[in-house]
Order: sequence, then structure tokens, then C-alpha cells
Amino acid sequence: MRHEKGSADVNLIAPSNQIREDASLRRDARPVVSGKPAIRNLLRALEQKHVRYCHWKSNIRLEEALAAAEDVDLLVEQRDAGLFYAALLENGFKLTRSRSGIGHPGVIHALGLDEASAELVHVHAYFQIVSGDSLVKSYRLQIEPLLLEQTRYLHGVSVPTPEAELVLFLLRIALKHTAPIEIVMANRDYRNVSMELGWLREAAATERAEALCMAWFPAIDPLLFRQLLDAVAIKHAVLRRILLGWRVAWRLRGLRRLGPIAGAISRIRRALSLLANRSRHRCDLVLETGGVIVALAGPKASGKSTIGRALEARLGLHLDVVRIHAGKPPATALTLLPRLFVPAARRLFSNERAGEYEKPERRREKRYSLIYVLRMTLVAYDRRNLLRRALRAATAGSIVISDRYPTGSVGTIDSGCFDDAALANCTSSISRWLMNRERMLYRGLPVPSLHLCLEAPVETTIERDARRSKRGSPDEAAVRRRWELESRRESFGMRTVRIDTSQPLDETVRTAVRAVWSAL
Repeated sequence: MRHEKGSADVNLIAPSNQIREDASLRRDARPVVSGKPAIRNLLRALEQKHVRYCHWKSNIRLEEALAAAEDVDLLVEQRDAGLFYAALLENGFKLTRSRSGIGHPGVIHALGLDEASAELVHVHAYFQIVSGDSLVKSYRLQIEPLLLEQTRYLHGVSVPTPEAELVLFLLRIALKHTAPIEIVMANRDYRNVSMELGWLREAAATERAEALCMAWFPAIDPLLFRQLLDAVAIKHAVLRRILLGWRVAWRLRGLRRLGPIAGAISRIRRALSLLANRSRHRCDLVLETGGVIVALAGPKASGKSTIGRALEARLGLHLDVVRIHAGKPPATALTLLPRLFVPAARRLFSNERAGEYEKPERRREKRYSLIYVLRMTLVAYDRRNLLRRALRAATAGSIVISDRYPTGSVGTIDSGCFDDAALANCTSSISRWLMNRERMLYRGLPVPSLHLCLEAPVETTIERDARRSKRGSPDEAAVRRRWELESRRESFGMRTVRIDTSQPLDETVRTAVRAVWSAL
């Protein structure tokens, strides 16, 4: 059926064979851009599997899309969905979903990792064209088979002919001028719109584009098409674009998938969701398969904070990433008041600092004051609450990156402090009760999906600590002491990857990103 309909409409402009012939002549008109191997491999797989697709919009920025600086927007024939999914999975892509439920029907997101650069590649695939306004995409434009007949090759990628892309571009811009939020968004950086229109007009034959628009959307006559073309070309013609946008919306009302009221409600909900995510510096996408807890562990000054920030920046461009510090958990309602006295206690009882109990002689004694036992019990309570929230976030799909993490071994850094010998030496019933409570709090903690064990020579960590501006730095003795303790730390979690952070930072970050991606 699609072929009969396509032939009837396309013949109003040019025979389908002629269009393909023209496309083939233009196929090598511009040099092919290499782009990221992950994207090229996927596109090659689609060609090999004979999947009908095209990169259907914003092809002025196709080079950026191939370089993973922009999303890869693909229109895929519905009947080839199985082959498309197979190509994605075979090339290491992972399917995602909207955490807040603001996705669109027939549209999926998939992420892949470019191994060489360890950067994520975002594929935005449409099985049906839902378009119009940016937030709601209120219109279903039923031209998918027809658009896939009107293609050419640009930089080695199947894209619509300039006339087909021009038609869709003008309608998309017009429909973005039908609601206040959309008008602001569409005109926020109108220079890009003007550039794209100029690029399309240079490549497209206007008369052919008019005829194609009439064939696909009979309600949009040539006069309205030309008026749209003129209004979109003039940056300051906002009022004209609004009036024309409403005319286009009225004429295409039969293609609406949401009515005006439902569309307005959806627009407000999506805008609020986007604002909330932006205020919390979080993305909306999470993996369909669920998230992970990644534990960063290693000696002092081994690079935990640096690698944690790098992972958040790299993965957080596309996915919801949550960073926590299990070594310094935030206070809860129970511990907020006692924590207010910690600074004063540090000054009054300098021998009760946590660092003092890390010294070999204090560890051998296994004798602890009531103040220290109380503080470690409260820290255990806060740590358990933090890690339980982390498990909930990871289960919902988020990637949780934890700076430091407790193990099941008593006496290791950020873990339980009191073993059987400490209980036997304790003469205070209150301290013994608190010790038992602390031990209980560490039982049954969530296990991280991935343990990144950061390693560096002790001299390297001493040098790094000397350059830091943290309170208490530099302290060579403390660094050596923590290095000895952490170097003997046992592996934990479902999987452990050891990373030498004495290597160049870029290389270390790439190694860490690859390790996290393989655990997802």
C-alpha cells in the first residue's frame, strides 16, 4: 500500500527513479565525514540488514551528529523495528527511558559508547513522526513511508532530499509558534533557524518543495507555503510566524494526537519536569535495564573525587547520575543536632579524632572512648540511610557514583569499627550497646554493582596531597597510614576493576568510563 501511495504522490513532483538517480549523483558531491566509529558501525549495520531509515532532520548539523556532538535523529520503517533493535544491540547500544515519563509514542532513545574516546553516543529513533512543538509534539505526520522514498546520501548517510526536509522544517517551525513556552524556546537562538533555512533553500528547488508539500499535506496550499518561507526567513517577524503558526495548526488539526487542553496540560507538566531536572543538574534518561551503584575506593589522594566528577560529567550528559559521598554521609533528622557539636569536640578532644584511631598503636589497643563510639554509631546510621537511598535510585535506573564505600570487614576505612576484641575490652555497658548497634547497622548494606579500586604509588599520593588545599593537608604521615590501610583493603561488590591513577588523567577517565559502561 505504501508504494502505491508513494508513487501517486511523488509523481506530482518527479518520478521516484529520477529522484534516486539525482540522489546517487549527489551522493559523493561532498567528502564523507568519518565521525565516531560507534555511529558509523551502527549505520553500516543498518545498511547491511537493509533497514529503511534516514537521518530525518537538522542535517545542516549532520557532521556534528556523526561526531556525537548532537543527537543522531533517525526515522526507521516500523516494519524494520526488529532488525533495527538487533543492530543496536549488536553494536553495544543500550535502550533508555524517561525517568519522569515524558517520552513520546513511537520514539526511543538508545546510548552507545565510543570505545576510542569513551564518549556516549545518543541515538534518537522515530518509528513514527510525532512533531510540531518541542515539548509535547502534538502532531502525528503520517508520511513516514513517503519520506523514506525521498532520500539521498550526505556524508555517507541516508537523509531526506532538500525539498522534503524543507517542507518538514517549515511546518515544525510554524507549529512551534502556537504556545507561549514554545514561542520563547523557538526564538531564543533564532540564528540557528535562519542558518538552517538558508542552507535548505540553497539546496532545494522551491517549486518542487511546494508541490511536495501539497502532495503530503493538501491543506497547506502553495500561497501559505510561500508565506511561511518568507516569515521564517525574517528573524524579527515573530508576530507573522505566530499568526501563520495558528493557521497551519488549524489546517492540520486532523493530525493532532492531543487536543488543545490535553496538549496544554502536557506542556506544563513537561516544562515543570525539565525545570526540576535542570535545577537539580540531572538528566531525565535512565537505562531500561536499571542502574548501578559504583563504589570508588582507594588510598587518600588516589583520585576518587577527581574520577567521580569526571564520571558524572561524562555520563551525566545523557543519563541520570547521582553522586554521593559514603565516607561523609549527610546528617539525618536523628543525627543533625549531635553533629552541631562535632567542631567543638574536635578542638576540645583532639585525641578523639578519627585519624587518631587509625594510628597503629591505637588500632592494636582496641580501646575506644564513649565519645568516639557514639560518633561512629551515628555515622553508621547516616551511612546506612544514604546507601539505602542510593539503592532505590539505582533500582529506578540512576547511576549512583559513591566516593568511598563500606566493606564487610571490620576495621577497614569507612566500615564497621568494633570487632569482637573491642567488645571484650569494653567495660562500659553504654559503649557496648552502642558498639553492637553500630555492628548491626553495617549488616545488610547494599552491595555495589561495581567497585573501582583506584591505585597509585604512595609517593604519587603524597605529592598530590601536598598540592591540595583541603583542611589538614599536607600530612605525609596520614597519607602513608591511609595508603597502608587502603592497600590491604579487600575487594567487594559484584565486580572489581583496578585502575592505576598514576597514568595521565584522560586515560584514567576513559578506563573508568569503559568499566562503568560494561557494568550497565
